Amino acid sequence: MKIVFFGTPEFAVPTLESLAKDMDVISVVTQPDKKVGRKQIVTPPPVKISAEKLGIKVIQPKNKKELRDKLKDIKADFFVVLAFGMILEKDVLEIPKYGCINIHASLLPKYRGASPIQEALLNGDKSTGISIMKMGEKLDQGPVYLLQRIEIEDLDDLETLSRKLQTLSAKMISPVLIDIAEGTLYPLAQIESKATYCKKIEKKNGEINWEMDVEKIHNMIRAYSIWPCAHTKFNGKEIKILEAGFEKKESKIEAGKFFVESGTVKISAKNGNILPKKLQLEGKNPMSEKEFLNGYKAQIESQKSA
Repeated sequence: MKIVFFGTPEFAVPTLESLAKDMDVISVVTQPDKKVGRKQIVTPPPVKISAEKLGIKVIQPKNKKELRDKLKDIKADFFVVLAFGMILEKDVLEIPKYGCINIHASLLPKYRGASPIQEALLNGDKSTGISIMKMGEKLDQGPVYLLQRIEIEDLDDLETLSRKLQTLSAKMISPVLIDIAEGTLYPLAQIESKATYCKKIEKKNGEINWEMDVEKIHNMIRAYSIWPCAHTKFNGKEIKILEAGFEKKESKIEAGKFFVESGTVKISAKNGNILPKKLQLEGKNPMSEKEFLNGYKAQIESQKSA
């Protein structure tokens, strides 16, 4: 079968590579190259890099009109979409023989939208999964062909959970396409009354409110471990908490204060303490809790007493 794959970030790469082994991926559609980092170096998206290694033609439309013009004469059995970054309109959805298939990293109709993996972690969910649906014109509302669930472990963060879901998506997609084409798999409508939505994440979402429940703060650290990273202030500078544990206990220390207890750095919250394991102070490289304690113990003590 002839496939056009739509995707942009690293999350989509394993699924593209899996499809390229099983199907004839005739084109890859991805977002334009963008300037990234402090030096603003023009960088291709991960999906483009993968497609070029696989020898697949790459299309990078700047807008919906250009997308439509480049695809209108293409002959494909399926369009497969995973984290592409542009909504496909009706005239594009009607191009492939068997329709457009979207892969979404949640158990729909839960967590429609841009950040389903982060939302599952933020809410302390114990499971999530991959949904493969028939695309419609509305966001993540199409009927679903297949759902597969995985457990979320206590130590999972955005990086580890994303890897698990990448792997699951890559395993699921080819058999689903075959079953659809053979007429043995049909989609079921989502239950609209159970739909929930998640937002696009911004830098400000990573700022920690130390008056929140300590477990919710811990979930923030897990959910934002790649970007924007959960962050707070330490002696007037921003510090990211990249990895942490937590404990629930009463504390008389002001919320948000760093302190040392039994040789361990802790940060006080409403009903417990965050136990940072990996931190990054503004302008510095990431460091372990021990490295942070060795380098900043005097400042930690001065903040506690301030």
